[in-house]
Amino acid sequence: MKKVFGILLILIIAALIFALIYFKGFGGFGKDSGENKKKDDTSVSETTEKKTEATTEPTTEEKTEEKTASVTVSGRDYLFGNEKVSLEKLAAEIAKLDKETKISITYDDTAAKNTMDDLTDKLDELGYKNYEKIAK
Repeated sequence: MKKVFGILLILIIAALIFALIYFKGFGGFGKDSGENKKKDDTSVSETTEKKTEATTEPTTEEKTEEKTASVTVSGRDYLFGNEKVSLEKLAAEIAKLDKETKISITYDDTAAKNTMDDLTDKLDELGYKNYEKIAK
C-alpha cells in the first residue's frame, strides 16, 4: 500500500513539474520562450508610451460654462442664497441674472403646489425658460 502511494506521489510531482515547464513556468523555460516567441508578445522593455502635449486652449465645456442658480421650495417658503425670501425679492434677484442661466428648483415633500406654481409662473413671466424641478 505504501508503494502505491509513493508511486502516485512521484507521478503527481512529475506532472506538476512538466506542467510548470511546458506552460511557462520557471521564468525563461517553457513552450513559448526563446526563438519560438510570438511576434505579438511584448516585454516591459519593449513597450512604448505616447506622450500627449498639454494644450492651453480651453475645452468646449470650459468655453460654454453654464451659469446656474438654485432655489429651494419648502412648504410655502422660498430659499435663495441660504436665506428665506419672499417671491417678490426672489423675482428681483433672479431678474439680475442672465436669461440663459439654468435655474434648478429643488423641492421637498412639504412644498405646496401653489407655491411651486407661483414660482414657475413668475419665471415664465420674467422670460426664464431654462428651469428644472428637482425633488429631494
